[in-house]
Amino acid sequence: MWRCYVCAGDALSSAGGLAQTTVNRRHVATKPWGTSLSSTFKRGARLSAIGAAAALAAGGLMVAPAAAEEAAPAANLDQIAAQAFGIPGVVGVTTDNQSIFIKVLGESGEGGIAPMSASNEQSVNDLASQFGNVQVVEGQAFTPVATNDVVGGAGYMTTDDGMTSAGACSVGFSAWSPNGDPAIITAGHCNGTDDGMPNLFTSQPSQEPAVGGEGYTIMAELGTWGYTQFGGPGNTSVENPYDVQPEELENGTDIAVIDDINPELNLLPSVTDWTTAGEDDLAKSATSVTAVGSASIGDEIRRSGRTTGSKVGVVNEEGYTLVGDPQIGYHPVYGFNAEAAGDYDLAVPGDSGGSVVIGNTAVGITSGAGENPETGNTDLWFADLPDAMEQLHANGGEYQVALDIAEPEVTKASAEQGTTFEGTAPANSEVTIGGDIEATATADENGNFSFPAPNDTGSFDITLQAKQGYNVSETVNATVKTTKIQLDAPAITSPENESKSTEAVTAITGTGQPGAEVTLQGDVEGTATVGDDGNWSVDVELGFGAYTVGATQSLADSTSDARWVSFQVVPGAPSIVTPEDGGSYEEGMIPAITGESPINGATVSLDIEGPEAAQATIEAVRDAGGAEVVGGVWSVELQEQLAPGTYTIAATQSVDGVTSDATSVTFEVVAAGSGGGDEGDQGDEGDQGGEGDEGDDNDLAPTGADSATTVLPLAGGAAVILLAGATLLVVRRVTRA
Repeated sequence: MWRCYVCAGDALSSAGGLAQTTVNRRHVATKPWGTSLSSTFKRGARLSAIGAAAALAAGGLMVAPAAAEEAAPAANLDQIAAQAFGIPGVVGVTTDNQSIFIKVLGESGEGGIAPMSASNEQSVNDLASQFGNVQVVEGQAFTPVATNDVVGGAGYMTTDDGMTSAGACSVGFSAWSPNGDPAIITAGHCNGTDDGMPNLFTSQPSQEPAVGGEGYTIMAELGTWGYTQFGGPGNTSVENPYDVQPEELENGTDIAVIDDINPELNLLPSVTDWTTAGEDDLAKSATSVTAVGSASIGDEIRRSGRTTGSKVGVVNEEGYTLVGDPQIGYHPVYGFNAEAAGDYDLAVPGDSGGSVVIGNTAVGITSGAGENPETGNTDLWFADLPDAMEQLHANGGEYQVALDIAEPEVTKASAEQGTTFEGTAPANSEVTIGGDIEATATADENGNFSFPAPNDTGSFDITLQAKQGYNVSETVNATVKTTKIQLDAPAITSPENESKSTEAVTAITGTGQPGAEVTLQGDVEGTATVGDDGNWSVDVELGFGAYTVGATQSLADSTSDARWVSFQVVPGAPSIVTPEDGGSYEEGMIPAITGESPINGATVSLDIEGPEAAQATIEAVRDAGGAEVVGGVWSVELQEQLAPGTYTIAATQSVDGVTSDATSVTFEVVAAGSGGGDEGDQGDEGDQGGEGDEGDDNDLAPTGADSATTVLPLAGGAAVILLAGATLLVVRRVTRA
C-alpha cells in the first residue's frame, strides 16, 4: 500500500499576504503505504501581466481588497493586482521594487481586451490614489509564447469558486471524446470536486516547481471534470486494507478525463521534457505520442510532471497495489512500479496525473509514490494506460488517446496514364488527396495506399492528409507526374497458341493493363475491360475449325500492338471396331476395316503399316481417300486380302478442315488353315504307317473350327461417344462477342 505523508499548502492572510506555510497530510505516500501526488495550497492566485487575458476570461480570479482604512501608504503588489485586473483595460501590474505600475490600454484596445473607457480610467485612478507608491501608465498586452498549447506533463490547477484554495496536478495525455471533441487524460484522484475545488486552469510553466518556481500562477481556463475513477468504478476503495478480497481488485485504476476544453487551447499529442519551460513554451521541446502500449519489467520509462519535470525510471514490478491513506481510503490500482534511474525522486506531490512514456508510446499515468528503502528516494506507482482506458471505455465512454500520426508520403510520384501513384501512411488510415488531384484512399494494414493517375499528362501539385480515428496528421505537399502510357500487347492465356482442343471454346481470356479496353480481331470479334486484378475475358462459341485471333488493348489515348494466337477445335478420334486391337485373324477373314463415330459427315482416313508382301493392298487402302461416317458408322472395304503378318491401322477423322488425333489398333493375320497344320502332319505320319488314304483325307481344306482366329461383324448398334466430339457439332463461324 502507498500512504500519504506530505502535501504542502499556503494559507492566504486577511491582508492578502502569505501566512505561515501549513502542512496538509493527504495525497502523498511512502512505502509500504501509498499516496496520490496532488498538491494543494491556500492563497490568492498570483496573476502576472503575461496571464492578464486569461485572468479576465476566467472571472472572479481576485481576492477581495482590503478595507480602505486598513490600506498602508505602500501598497502590496498582489493586493493591487487583484483589484486592478478587475477593471477592463488593465493589462499589467508590475513593480520595480520602488513603485507599482498599473498598465492600461489606449483607445484602440489590444489582443481582444477592451480599451480603457473614461469611467474605467476613473476607477483605476481612484485605486491608485489610495496609495503613495502606485502609478497608472500606458501599457500593452503581451502574448505569451505558445500559452495556448497544452502537452502531456504540463501543470494545471483546481480551485474553489472563491479562489482561496487550490490544488495542482499534471496533464497525462491529450485525448478525444467519443464525439471527437478535445479532452485530457489525467489521474482520477486529482479530481478536486469533492474537496470543493471544481474549477480547472492551466498554470504558467516558467513559474512551476519543475524549474524552480513556486507554482500556482494561472494562465487560462482549462475545462470541466468528466468521468473519474480512482479505484473501482464510482471511486470505490477496499473495505479492509489488511484483508483485501480478490473481487475488490477487479477494475481498479486511477484515471479521469477533462472535457469541455477551452476552445482557445490547442491540445497536442506530445509530452514535454520541461527544458523550454522558461520560455513558457512546453511544446517547443516535447516527444510525440504515436502509440499506446503497456510497460514491462526492465523497461526504461520517462515521466513528466509540473513539480519535478522530466525524470527517468526503470520498471521493476507490475500488478495491483493500494493507493491512498486512512483519510481518503485505499484504492486498488492496476499498473506498475518504477524506481528512479538516478539519485533523485522520481516524482513528488503535483506530479500526479502526469505522463509516462517509453519512447513515443504512452504507457501510464502517475498515481502514487513511496519511499525506496534502499536509496531513500521516492519510487512511483503508475496506472497502466491500456487498462485504464479499458475501464474508461466500459464506464465513461469510448475516449481515445490523441496520437501524432505520421504524415502521408508519396513513394511513387511518376505514373503512366490510367495507372496509380503509390504512398505510405499510418496503417488503416484514410488518406485525403487534394489540390490538382482530388481523391481518397485507405492505407492497408502495412500502411500502403494508392490513388489513380489522371489520363492527362503533366505535373500535378497535391496535398495529402491522413486520418486515423479522430487523429489527423499534418497536411503535406507533393508533386506527382503523369506520363504517356506505353502499352504492351495484352497476353492471351487461353486458348494457347498452336493448341488443339476437342472441346468447344467458350471464352478467350488473358491479362492486360488494369482499366484498359481489350479488342479482339481476326476470326473472333469482341471487347472487354481489364479488371483491377489484370484479367480480361470475352465470351465466344467456337466449334470445329482452325482459328487465328488477335488482341490489342487501349488506355487513355494509347493503343498497343496486337498479340496473335492460332488454335484448332478438332473432333475426337474415331473408334476402330474391326479388326480388334491385339486380335489374330486367318487370311481372308477381314473383308473390311470398320468403325464408329458420332459425327455424321466426317471423313475417316486410314493409314496401314504391315509386311512387305501386303504393300499393294496397303497402298490401295491409302489411296481410297477415306470413308464418310453415315449413321454413326464407317467402313473401308479391302480390295485384296491381307497377307499373313503383323499390321497397325491408324484412323483419323476430319470435319470443317480440321483433323482429329489418330486412334490405332495392332493385329495379326495368319495363313489360312494354319490352325490345323499339326493334324496334317499326323496324316503324313499315317502315310508312313500304310494309312496313306487317311493322310490324303487330311489334306482337305480346314474349316477353321479348331483355330483360335476371330471373325467380327461390321460395326452396328449403338455409336461410341468419342471424347467430347458430340458436343462440338457446331458450325465454324466468325463470332462476335
